[in-house]
Parts: sequence; C-alpha cells; structure tokens
Amino acid sequence: MDATHSQIEQQLQQVKKAKITIETTIDQTRRKQNEQDWLEEDNHHLEQEKLALLDFLRSGWQGEEASGFHRYLEEKQHEESQAWKKDLQAKRTHVETELQENKAQLHALETKQATLQKEWNA
Repeated sequence: MDATHSQIEQQLQQVKKAKITIETTIDQTRRKQNEQDWLEEDNHHLEQEKLALLDFLRSGWQGEEASGFHRYLEEKQHEESQAWKKDLQAKRTHVETELQENKAQLHALETKQATLQKEWNA
C-alpha cells in the first residue's frame, strides 16, 4: 500500500506542476490576446488617419493627374488595409486556438488530479 500511496503522491505532484505550467501558459496567451486587441485598435486608428489624410489631399489636388494619383493612393491604402486585417485575423485565430488548447489541457489535468485524489483517499 505504501508503494502505491507513494506513486499516487508522486503523480499528484507531477500533475500539480503541470497545472502550474499550463496556467502560466494560459496567462501568457491572454496577454497575447490583449496585445492583439491593442494592435487591432491601433490599426483602426491608423486607418482612420490615413483616410482623413486622403480626404484632405483630395480637396487640395486638382487636375486629371492629381485625381489619378489620388485613386492610386486610395487603392494602395485599401490593399494595405485588407492585408493588415487578414494578418490580424489570422493572429487572433491562432491565439484563440492556442488558448482553447491550453484550457483543454488544464481540464484534462484537473480531471486526472481528481481521479488521483480519489485513489489517494481510498
């Protein structure tokens, strides 16, 4: 019984250490999510500033060449904006997937811990 008891105790300690590691990883992933939120907010503000600048430039430009250049700038701004949005969405999806995987690992460890606690108390 002592060998079994000692083995269960050792497993419980391993599970406890693994849980701490996973909880730390979950905290880091949440920080990544917060950073992602800030990046998205900053991107939105920059996009608004670019659009305001383009509107300002449009009001000052005259002639066909100026109008063509303005359309070129708008197209470039739109392409960059779409690329940024796509990249930000991909990163958000990756971080959310990472968080879900970490939570699943934590749940599995908690289940294992509960099972070992029952064996320990038996």
